[in-house]
Amino acid sequence: LALSLFGMRPVTGGKIKIRGKEVELKDPQTAIANKIGFVPEDRLSEGLFLDQSIGDNIAISVIDELTSRGLMDKARYQGEIDKWVKELSIATPDPGNAASTLSGGNQQRIVLAKWLACKPDVLILNGPTVGVDIGSKYDIHQILQKLAGNGMAVIIISDDLPEILENCSRVMVLKDGRMA
Repeated sequence: LALSLFGMRPVTGGKIKIRGKEVELKDPQTAIANKIGFVPEDRLSEGLFLDQSIGDNIAISVIDELTSRGLMDKARYQGEIDKWVKELSIATPDPGNAASTLSGGNQQRIVLAKWLACKPDVLILNGPTVGVDIGSKYDIHQILQKLAGNGMAVIIISDDLPEILENCSRVMVLKDGRMA
């Protein structure tokens, strides 16, 4: 479901509507253009460039906004990084360090920052707290609740029932690709 909602898998039935308008999400670029963000289940292989810096991982999603004529606006680049490191309380002494140097919870915050920098209207999270410590789990839940409270559509896909009950106002259960 998450992959179809982000244009990574074909939709085999039903309709996807954004702001009342039906959209066809053929690929992730179309999803991003429709202001949809996606936090994948496996941040290590799908969500991060582990060998790249924390800052580069955050800024990659808005790199076009930070460049002009092929040149990086270093002040805007650094401002974007500083904003998200502070906003999401990413614990790092230096955003120039590799993303691999951080804990699972801080790595997940980087993935969140990357998508929040795009200013999505819809944020899809597949297993948002898999592999993070209890403190980071609480913080991530607080972030998601704040986003939803500010009007963002937050879709959480999880097998963690307490996580679903704590964070979701509507719950849908799928079995064999159908609502159960």
